[in-house]
Amino acid sequence: MARVKLSEFRAKSLLVKNYDGISIVTPSDVTTLKKNEKYIIKVDQGVKKRGKQGLVRLDVDRESATTAINELSKRGYARFLAEPMVPHDNSEERYLSLERVRDGWQFLYSSRGGVDIESHPDAVKKYSGLSDVPLPHAFLEHLVSVMDEEGFSFLEINPLVVKGQQCLLLDAAVLADSAYMSSAQWGEDDIADNKQKTEAEQIVEELNDGSPASFSFRVLNPEGSIWLLLSGGGASITIADEAANRGKAELVGNYGEYSGGPTAEETQLYTEAAIKQMLHSGAKKKALVIAGGVANFTDVKKTFSGVIAALQKNVKALQNSKIKVFVRRGGPNEKEGLAMMEQFLQQHDLFGSVHGSDAVLTTVVDEALEYVDV
Repeated sequence: MARVKLSEFRAKSLLVKNYDGISIVTPSDVTTLKKNEKYIIKVDQGVKKRGKQGLVRLDVDRESATTAINELSKRGYARFLAEPMVPHDNSEERYLSLERVRDGWQFLYSSRGGVDIESHPDAVKKYSGLSDVPLPHAFLEHLVSVMDEEGFSFLEINPLVVKGQQCLLLDAAVLADSAYMSSAQWGEDDIADNKQKTEAEQIVEELNDGSPASFSFRVLNPEGSIWLLLSGGGASITIADEAANRGKAELVGNYGEYSGGPTAEETQLYTEAAIKQMLHSGAKKKALVIAGGVANFTDVKKTFSGVIAALQKNVKALQNSKIKVFVRRGGPNEKEGLAMMEQFLQQHDLFGSVHGSDAVLTTVVDEALEYVDV
């Protein structure tokens, strides 16, 4: 699946033992700062070159933290990170990055780090083996272990402050594989977002906030060809990851899922938001994949009645865009729900395929890819 950028707070909380940074999403959160401590406060939304953009405040105490955050908020930012200042000399700053490559891990290291690292590209050396990097091996082994467990594909630390055997991550950026989202210690709320949410994302967020059921929707590629309407945790990840396994991850427009027994009305609203986003895509051929595992208590017939209502509402636009719908679902009232869906899709020339729980999970993605990838 796609690589997503995690907030620095979540990345460091996983990488650093006894991490004492504080995530701030409202000015009132500054009350958690220690009274006599000096902090660095920075925007935590995946923005590059924060120092050069004035998005970092140094030597901030609790009394002045609110002012600093309010100033940054006026520039349109909503998530901040507060960390205790770490006294150090510039000579102690290093640069380090790790990236997952075909043959394992690639390390980039420089004995000079900081905001001007790009001015000294010759100082950055490439290493293919952990044992060759001139840093404490226990530290590097710990980083690799966490990255493997959490599905991190890229980590950049700049500056990394080295004091003997102690390595301090002053600034860190992480990219993670979204396929790990359901099994790792990070989730959708930890994804750094430096862009405005689309209308569809906002609608789904509000729907999720007002329902006992669960809804999520994130746009990965607004010009994507494959759009996903998924249900069922791990099964959803398996289905979504199939495009990446086929080397076609760039065709996937979104990731998201509904679960927890939503009503037909809620499912309709969710589907309408997904369809609206899909119709905005300029891809020449598009497919909607409606799929999931075998539900325990989510009624297939009930939720499909909501999906069909949303399709009916947009049927002309879907037909004009030559969109085909590919379905794989199982659970309570599976046969009735699938029969309803197949009849509707055939009747309105939207039929791609319809499968029940006897079909392999990834079948519909393979079929959808064959349709759009010509």
